[in-house]
Amino acid sequence: MTVTSTSPFFNVRDYGATGDGATDDTAAIAAAISAAAPATAPTGNTVYFPAGRYLVSSGLSVPPALTLQGAGWNTPGSQVNTFAGSWIFVEAGAGFSPVTVSGSGGAVRALAFNVPDQSTAGAPAPAQPMILIAANNALIEDVCLYNPYGGIFINGGAQTVIRRIFGQPLQYGVLIDGSRDTNYIDAVHFWPYWQPLTTAVGAHQLANGIAIGLLRCDNPHLSNIFAFNYSKGLSLSGSPAGIPHKVHLMNADFDRCVTGVHIGAPGGPGSAATMQMVNVTIQSPAGPGTPGNGIWVEAAATYAMVQAANVRVSNSGLNAIRIDADNVAFYGDNISLENWHGNGGFYISSPSSFAHLGAGCTPGDAPYVPRSQFRRAQLA
Repeated sequence: MTVTSTSPFFNVRDYGATGDGATDDTAAIAAAISAAAPATAPTGNTVYFPAGRYLVSSGLSVPPALTLQGAGWNTPGSQVNTFAGSWIFVEAGAGFSPVTVSGSGGAVRALAFNVPDQSTAGAPAPAQPMILIAANNALIEDVCLYNPYGGIFINGGAQTVIRRIFGQPLQYGVLIDGSRDTNYIDAVHFWPYWQPLTTAVGAHQLANGIAIGLLRCDNPHLSNIFAFNYSKGLSLSGSPAGIPHKVHLMNADFDRCVTGVHIGAPGGPGSAATMQMVNVTIQSPAGPGTPGNGIWVEAAATYAMVQAANVRVSNSGLNAIRIDADNVAFYGDNISLENWHGNGGFYISSPSSFAHLGAGCTPGDAPYVPRSQFRRAQLA
């Protein structure tokens, strides 16, 4: 279909997209993208998705300075019309990402993603993320990840801004790897919109899901995060590309997460995971029936450093905070530990790791085990 337009907005319906949820709209949407972003130069144009359900069978690429813009969406289950607004539908187990931001400055806004045939039997079919970011300066804003295997994956891109993200991503919500500059993640709300926590899907998510996973990345900024019913709320791990450095976490609630903050990134002298967290609450599911540590530094994460202030950890199946790695330094102010079920509220298994505790903490009290590994922080 040939369409002539002088407007910066290119409507996918004008290029043959039906939005009926059954017809494959991939070719029509790709045609709209090609028209909006000719190969000659970035245009700053917008490809617009009116309210509808757009089924895709292969990936769509967002070139430089192009925006995919929907009409918004309603929270599924909260209204009579479950899928009101602009939705992209993709089959379970898809070996492609429905949207890949391949050009610098590409954006995705006010769109929702649904996997209509996602299994309700437990484990979802492994699939590529709904949005893959492979370029710098991307903007992902006001997006619903209703029920995908994986949500958003920053793979090599940097300086990305992700904000106002909702949904129930099952295996991971946001994942970063191969990124050598700052990324910003703000206003995330992961909740069981699709399947309740009492279902097989909820059980799988609690045992395996990671709300936000950080692999090789530098200086990521995370703020205003809510994640419910995950095995790990925030996980710092490693990949062949490296480990996370200088992680900033502010204003977060990891509710009904087995482990709220997990640090497992392999470290060594001069190269170790480091993070700062402030105003963080962690509530584990329900005592010893779901064993886990609220904040956990695994044995591999040697030389990690954590700076924490205004942190509350409750109902952990094991320890509220546990450090198993060597040469770890933990600095804390106003740390509240409640209702843990392990052998201490704050337990350090390595004799070479220490916690330096300041205001709001009393290193001599019973929650701190063994007491030899806890020190009163002193002003220099």
